[in-house]
Amino acid sequence: MPPRSVAFAAVAVVALSLVAAPVTMADWSEQAAFSAERVEPSEFNDATPVLQYDELAPGARDAVRRTIESPDGYHTVYGREDWPDRFHYSDYAAPGRGTYAIVYGSEYYRLDTYAGGGFPFVYWILELPFVVYGLLLGTVGYQVRRGGRSARTATILAAAGVAFHLLGPEFDFPLLEPMAFVGLGALAVVAVGVGLLWDVVRPSPDADPG
Repeated sequence: MPPRSVAFAAVAVVALSLVAAPVTMADWSEQAAFSAERVEPSEFNDATPVLQYDELAPGARDAVRRTIESPDGYHTVYGREDWPDRFHYSDYAAPGRGTYAIVYGSEYYRLDTYAGGGFPFVYWILELPFVVYGLLLGTVGYQVRRGGRSARTATILAAAGVAFHLLGPEFDFPLLEPMAFVGLGALAVVAVGVGLLWDVVRPSPDADPG
């Protein structure tokens, strides 16, 4: 298959995945919030279950460790399918149903778990830069198909689109906070949009200067 056709196919797939951001990034609105605070054992009442960190399932251990080790004692898991099923999630916390005693090393922590997120349309707005980027990327792919854009440029832009998925809610925002992620998407939209607009308004090299 010619390189141009390969580039077009890759761009088309990535563009479609971004245009469908309300589906592919749906994890954003499905948030399990964890908070942890170091306390003395005497602060727990008899109704609070005491859980040994080392005896938790891997997913629960990961969430607890990230919460305890975070600078502010908070951690969010995005995507309901990734919520550790050992804990309870709602809009309130009670002993055994959102409040737990965790023995981590030789120290005790109070762990609270809540269901977070909000109305889906709020997250649709946050995902809008990525939808627009997908549309712009589709325009670039169309230009590649017609021979008006290099396959290399299209591949670079498609790789940036893949990076949005790797940095986003599908992987719990591993490097950027959510609003910084939105800002990065908006910046990418501006950069690509300006580039495409410049292609439209710049003088043709064959135009008569006089």
